Amino acid sequence: SMEAKEVDKKDMVVEGRPGLVRLASEADYVIQGTYTADTRDYEDHTFSGIMFDVLCKSDLPIQHLEITHVWVRGQLGKMQIFSCNGSFKEDNKKHLDEKRWTLVHQANHEPSPEELKEMKLSPPVKVQPGKTVGIYVHSLERGDQSIVYNNKHHEVTVEDHHFKLLPGRAHVSNIPFRESCPWGYAWREDREFVGRLQYAVKWKLWKPSNHVAFPRVFRNMVRTLQLCHRRKACILSKLPESILFYIINFCSWDWAGKPAELKESWTKDSQKNSAAYIKNARESDYQTALALQTAGLGILRERKYTSAAQRFSEGLSLLRGGVTGKRLRLSAELYSNIANCCLAIADGRDAQVSANVLVLPPHMREDAMRAVRRQCLEQAVGYGMRALSRSGRDAKLLKLNHLCVATACLRLALIRTPQHQEYHARKAKEHFQMCLQIDNSVQEAREGLLEANGLLQEGPDSSTE
Repeated sequence: SMEAKEVDKKDMVVEGRPGLVRLASEADYVIQGTYTADTRDYEDHTFSGIMFDVLCKSDLPIQHLEITHVWVRGQLGKMQIFSCNGSFKEDNKKHLDEKRWTLVHQANHEPSPEELKEMKLSPPVKVQPGKTVGIYVHSLERGDQSIVYNNKHHEVTVEDHHFKLLPGRAHVSNIPFRESCPWGYAWREDREFVGRLQYAVKWKLWKPSNHVAFPRVFRNMVRTLQLCHRRKACILSKLPESILFYIINFCSWDWAGKPAELKESWTKDSQKNSAAYIKNARESDYQTALALQTAGLGILRERKYTSAAQRFSEGLSLLRGGVTGKRLRLSAELYSNIANCCLAIADGRDAQVSANVLVLPPHMREDAMRAVRRQCLEQAVGYGMRALSRSGRDAKLLKLNHLCVATACLRLALIRTPQHQEYHARKAKEHFQMCLQIDNSVQEAREGLLEANGLLQEGPDSSTE
């Protein structure tokens, strides 16, 4: 859609020179809701915030871009989005100085761990050609699941013919702009935004003073019209030159054809945006993910749990965005497989992990194995919960994942500090009960429930780690 302004007739004539027509320098409308750019979603990390730069390209006659919406996913909650003029990396303190940023979005959002959530920016963030703006997306919620983001995979996160979105840094504090957190420095370098930007474009209009900003094919059109205008035999010669310029002024930059250097890439982009291309690409990703699951299960039988988990994770990276139907089922299975791999590694059943620990000096091995075990159990709970959220009404998957989460929670209760023991024991009890509601014959769940109840009755044990 176009938002147009009224043009005052007195502004069309150059003051003191009635024979000349004033040419507008820019369009009095923007094309809204036309352009979106989605990043690749590997779901490498989640935490409180992500800060990144957006650069407006100067290859085309753009007056400015208007970033109107940002889309992200995660547990979300109390969300804030800030913008700044220039790169957030201009100096070492800009990312810590709230006074140099403008709040452009503030609202509560329901959790959306799978689907991207739209957040409207008010006012829109404007970017001039060749200029950069910083964007900071942040959640005030406690916990480490608020916003999904990636490790840095490329020098440019995503780009099109209008802009580049660059890698940035993540924030692991729920207090915006804070420099430190309980575990040290609160910023993580070399991270990438995960989500979508929606933006509008305001184009320059042609006039002699900005002729060089237009593509060669457009400049050739202008030259041809001027040559025709100078030939008395041509009907264009009957027009005053100012009127000819006025007509050209209303021509969009691409009316003479798209630049030759962009045609090939534009054709590829249009093909990639076609419904058939997207459908085929999604099916190809699904089949590849399925093959990776099969390969992972083969490695699992060899008790190479770390290598198997890597295959399952690669499969998950191909299923991001719009996970439904068979893709949802496969993602649930992959998360479940990773959770069980984490349990096996925590039990010391992965030969490679054990070998890595044995390389350490003897006095460090016990602490290292304890840290590995604790981390793997926490990951087993996290991946198991994600599997549960995707299991739907599949009784077999629900049973296996409740059992996995319960087992990991019970083991965490046994090695955690006393103040955390009760929490994990209660979570273990809850999931063992859910497992038994589905299948009352699962002996491991029966025994685990008895052990969890025993811990709750005894209370915190001062002998735990």
